[in-house]
Amino acid sequence: MDKKDSVILTERDQSAQLQDQVQRLRWVSPGDVTYLFAWLLLSGVQELPLLRRVGMIDKVSTFLGGVLYAFDVHSTRTARENLHALLGADRSSGEVEADLRRLLSLIAWNALMINCLPAFPREQIASLVPIDGISYLDNCLQNGRPTLIWGHHYGVHPLVVAAILRARGYPIHVVTHVGHMSAAASVFRRRYLQRLGRIGSLFPVINPREGVQRHMLDVLRNKEFLYVTPDYMLRPDEPQFQSPFTVPIDFLGRRVFLQTGGLRLAKRLGAQVVTVPSTQGEGGQRRLTVEPFELPTSGLTPVELQCDLQMCMCRLEAHVLARPHLWWDLKRDDLLERLTEVAQEKPDGIFADREGC
Repeated sequence: MDKKDSVILTERDQSAQLQDQVQRLRWVSPGDVTYLFAWLLLSGVQELPLLRRVGMIDKVSTFLGGVLYAFDVHSTRTARENLHALLGADRSSGEVEADLRRLLSLIAWNALMINCLPAFPREQIASLVPIDGISYLDNCLQNGRPTLIWGHHYGVHPLVVAAILRARGYPIHVVTHVGHMSAAASVFRRRYLQRLGRIGSLFPVINPREGVQRHMLDVLRNKEFLYVTPDYMLRPDEPQFQSPFTVPIDFLGRRVFLQTGGLRLAKRLGAQVVTVPSTQGEGGQRRLTVEPFELPTSGLTPVELQCDLQMCMCRLEAHVLARPHLWWDLKRDDLLERLTEVAQEKPDGIFADREGC
């Protein structure tokens, strides 16, 4: 093959890639009903006076949960199948359907709240959701100790939690994919993600796709707060899946793979680890609780980090089993791909002891 043929092949490859991207840029994709409703309702909510917006978001998201349950067939079916596969053995049909409505209402609330945050004054953001145990964060600040805050894909969205804590004066930096735009995103989803990108104006954002080690180290060395979501479960086809810093964890009777990077850095610098779980009462009242998390190990070996993350996921598992309607990963199309099935018998070592689950 001569140089000319090589150039022709290269041009053909580029053309094929371009055609593939064009085909993937769809006008409509599964789940767009949620994005469309969020965008339309957001536009209406932003026309209201500031003092009425938060209350209206609560009412609208409750209504929207019922609308999505009835008309967003894809999202409802996906969440129902995931709920049955992971938690549905001992749950009645009525309980499952009630959980689905509440789950979709929560997703609508998070979407609307995230989009409205940039338009809220700082004082209003600080009081969006009541927080118990805030004194733990005050102690971390007073003692000049770096702090790793663990959030989860559960209850109040981590971006909303981070915005509240930042508005209350805590020096928080968030590791998030908020700036990522998928090539396959539809028109509605792109519009939503563009609005979502504005969240970066509220607090410093660290993009995990851009090599975050140095940025995370800087935050912890400056005795500030680093907010991460350790329950991001890797897909087998993701590049990070083969990383030496990825460990298997037991969760809901299956196997997930998590990264240890953020925890490893925090332990090296002696950071305090804190969780901020969500609760929601029967009347829909949302609350956050700041809780210190005592790591079961003090070392940095893969086995020790695995043990720490296992305990973290045990805590999350307990919350999910108690209130499955707050776990919005149930709406993921690829959730069961990220939660792989394993044999009943468990190997020796970390999976043999799951105290606290």
